Amino acid sequence: MKGKKISVLVIGSALIGALVYQWAGSDPTAATQPGMDSIQETATAETPPIPPKPAASASQEAPSRNDDLEAFRERLMARFAGQLDHPSGQIRLLEELMRYLNQFDPEHWRESLSALLMSWFPERSEELLNRAEAMIAYQDFMEREQYTLRSMGPEERRDFIWAKRRELFGEAADEIWQSELRNHALSQSLKELDQQSGATLAKAEAYTRAIEDAYGEEAARVMERRRQELTDRFLSLASVQESLHEQAPEQRYETLRGIRQQLGMEEQALDRWDQLDRTRDDRWAKGETYETRRQAIVEKYQPGPEREEALDNLSRDIFGNEMAAIIRDEEKAGYYRYRESRVYGQN
Repeated sequence: MKGKKISVLVIGSALIGALVYQWAGSDPTAATQPGMDSIQETATAETPPIPPKPAASASQEAPSRNDDLEAFRERLMARFAGQLDHPSGQIRLLEELMRYLNQFDPEHWRESLSALLMSWFPERSEELLNRAEAMIAYQDFMEREQYTLRSMGPEERRDFIWAKRRELFGEAADEIWQSELRNHALSQSLKELDQQSGATLAKAEAYTRAIEDAYGEEAARVMERRRQELTDRFLSLASVQESLHEQAPEQRYETLRGIRQQLGMEEQALDRWDQLDRTRDDRWAKGETYETRRQAIVEKYQPGPEREEALDNLSRDIFGNEMAAIIRDEEKAGYYRYRESRVYGQN
């Protein structure tokens, strides 16, 4: 592979000792993380930074650095035990290790990475070194092409990036960016559903199947963990909102309950949402009355104390003292909540 290579070093315990000694004699500085943190949608936990210590000689600090390194190795081994058969697990481990090494020696972290991989993972060192080279090349690519990427449309940009990912990572790219692939597949399904005619509840059923197709065996877990997010994505579709706006209130409550039920909500939750939908309708009815009467006051009075007093009285009459104070503060800041679009099932 052309470009930046990671040196493969022949190491033993003496080299690790020298590496620790080198860190001990240097002044650790913060630097930009070398790993590709954006490679997964799910963020990985960072190793807590080690606080700076008073200046001391290399011989005095070497044992402490050695202890720090050993403690980090143990945490790393425990955390990624059983995950290194998978490219995504390898990527997360390398990101963690790169961050740690870069904290202590920004100029030589790549050589340090090679040394530690060969010492700690002798049976996987070549595979991990190759994966690390691909990571670095991908990061360099994203930095180098950032302005080109900004000039592209969404689909062109996506194709351009995926071509590079597959060039560097091969088939492993699909696993490494699995979350992105699934989310894209679901987004495409939603776009198609939005353009289709048919009953809203039939679309909700099709949406559930799309989730199952995208996430496979993990669909139930994803539905449990992200149920509200997935429901909101469906309710936000223009065709769904158009249908809900056309329905009479009781029919709309029925439809909203059916959507949520299709997406796996239990009866108690459905009852709570049904009550909230009715409460929101009452709130918006008051809001519409307020906006109509407010406009009449604005047209009747010139700006000044008399107008403000009339608006204060109106807001208290309709919303009560506490809510009126909130509404009036929002208006002073230039926000008029009841002029916003009504999204049934969400506000």
